[in-house]
Amino acid sequence: MSPFFRVFLSGVFVAGVAAAQVIPTPIENDDKTELDSEPERAFLITIRSLLNQEEFNQIEQIAAEARSSETRFTGGEWKLSALYRVLQGPGSLTAPDATWNNHIERLKRWAAAKPESITPRIAIGSAYTRFAWKARGNGYSNTVTPDAEKLFSERIELARQTLEAAELLPAKDPELYCRLQTVALAQGWSRPQIDALLNQLQLTEPTYDRIYPEQANFLMTKWYGKPGDAEAFAQSAADKIGGDRGNYIYFRIALEENCCHALQLPDLDWNRVKLGFAALESLYSSTNHQRNAMAFMAVKTHDADFARQLFNRIGDDWAAAVWGSKEKFDNAKSKVAAAK
Repeated sequence: MSPFFRVFLSGVFVAGVAAAQVIPTPIENDDKTELDSEPERAFLITIRSLLNQEEFNQIEQIAAEARSSETRFTGGEWKLSALYRVLQGPGSLTAPDATWNNHIERLKRWAAAKPESITPRIAIGSAYTRFAWKARGNGYSNTVTPDAEKLFSERIELARQTLEAAELLPAKDPELYCRLQTVALAQGWSRPQIDALLNQLQLTEPTYDRIYPEQANFLMTKWYGKPGDAEAFAQSAADKIGGDRGNYIYFRIALEENCCHALQLPDLDWNRVKLGFAALESLYSSTNHQRNAMAFMAVKTHDADFARQLFNRIGDDWAAAVWGSKEKFDNAKSKVAAAK
């Protein structure tokens, strides 16, 4: 067991603050292609094909290159993060359990063939985590059956054990700490334990930004934080990295927590969110989804001038994942135009 993350828990989803909350359902499609650029979609399809053919050597080479080169797609996502999105499941959260079990067995064959490789072990841990959410569902705790809760707890514990074993391997991979962050949320780890995850990621690769929104989510009042904890974390994390990259981290947190629903962190500094969006465009360029998401947040924060600029860029290229329907997009656009 990892010296950093030994957790003395019963393996049962903790009662109290988090147990009464709605569990966020992961995206239906593991590959998330609706939100991706064309090069990213092509990459995801390639990885899915290689996995289905059990071309493990080729995936190993791609993963090693993605870790060392720190390549990102348009929108800022690391190629490494995109790769794990494919490896974490069979393509759909609602696939039958038999399909999920076959997927995990395939990953286990890869791990057996490559005993020193960290990649398949992170993938197995990720798959167990997703499989756990599938068992539990996304309802309140009083809607979860005892059998579903038992499966949830068992699979999350398998994820924890697999990921902590992977942490002992010589290779280092920042995705490991992001995946452990999800386990921490499910098992109700303490604040020092989740801070240790962030510290280890920052020692490995501080600009691997996927963990920052997850840490902010953990610190929201609906989970384990106090009022203001998540906003304070967003500021401190962005300040620690500094410059455009720090501002981009701030934007990423806002993107995950304030779009596309009610603003969960309304006290985030909107001006810094805009600085982060500008940093995104300067560093990596924005996707259509991100431009739509930024317009959504601008409307929610009553920044009509900035929203108008974004709607002018978007035109009719609305994003269903942001607005839900063309009618809602058109209504928001009309209200902003009328606010002149």
